[in-house]
Amino acid sequence: MLVIVGTLPFDNIEVGGGRATFEGGRIKIGGLDVIPSLGTSAMVASACIVCEALKLGPPYFITAGDIGDGRRSKELYQYVASNILSVNPSVLAMHYIMPDIKGIRGILDSLKKKETTIIADAGAMYATKAAGLSKSVDIFTPDAGEMAYLADPRATHPAYVQHLLFELDASEILTLIKKAYEYGNVPDVLLVKGPVDYIVKGGEVAGVIDEPSIPALEAIGGTGDCLTGILSSLIYAGLERVDACIKAAKINRIAGMLANPNPSTSILRIIGKIKDALREVRLCV
Repeated sequence: MLVIVGTLPFDNIEVGGGRATFEGGRIKIGGLDVIPSLGTSAMVASACIVCEALKLGPPYFITAGDIGDGRRSKELYQYVASNILSVNPSVLAMHYIMPDIKGIRGILDSLKKKETTIIADAGAMYATKAAGLSKSVDIFTPDAGEMAYLADPRATHPAYVQHLLFELDASEILTLIKKAYEYGNVPDVLLVKGPVDYIVKGGEVAGVIDEPSIPALEAIGGTGDCLTGILSSLIYAGLERVDACIKAAKINRIAGMLANPNPSTSILRIIGKIKDALREVRLCV
């Protein structure tokens, strides 16, 4: 089973979980009904589409509403640590959640004896790195800017990196990747998202995806979240990790191209093109 963990930016959602579906432009899980936008919701919608197209069971989504005070994030960590084994995930993808060292340690400790591919993005990635537990995870999916955080041995949050790098060229990103592996701050596999996507295994670049190049996508929030959702689903489908990263990067870019975007394009339009992109790479009919 693919299990996705992450918060939603609403104050009225208690901690809980269930099978998620994406119908009529809305995510549905039990009595919860959400229109995808940024963050975890875009990731879940993308995962739902890929799972349905590949004839897999829908993802199991464990969530809570957190508007920034971190209270429900703490509850979510505790809930997942206590209940994750009963859900029996083959893939666990953790996303937007307030970073908490004790909380992430509890989840990873619960899974020590379980064969689960673990993917961390956004707040879950920050917490994992800050806790010194990057090697307990299988894949990080940072953007280019987050590589500065992962390459900084002292930073406990991206806000506290030694050097704020707002524009990174290819050589700088590759240097940051090298440093992050040297310091042991990353898992075996990275999918570095950006104008150019880098797939890295064991510190060596295993793939570079830069086509199709759609500059307008850089201004559309949620495209990186979609990529993580696609990746998680492909691994759930049985693809090897590096191959899944390469194909996910291609699918995400093709979906963006098919949406014919401009900077005001809704992420929903891009999400709606994911199945067509899966056909383009011949993963479904």
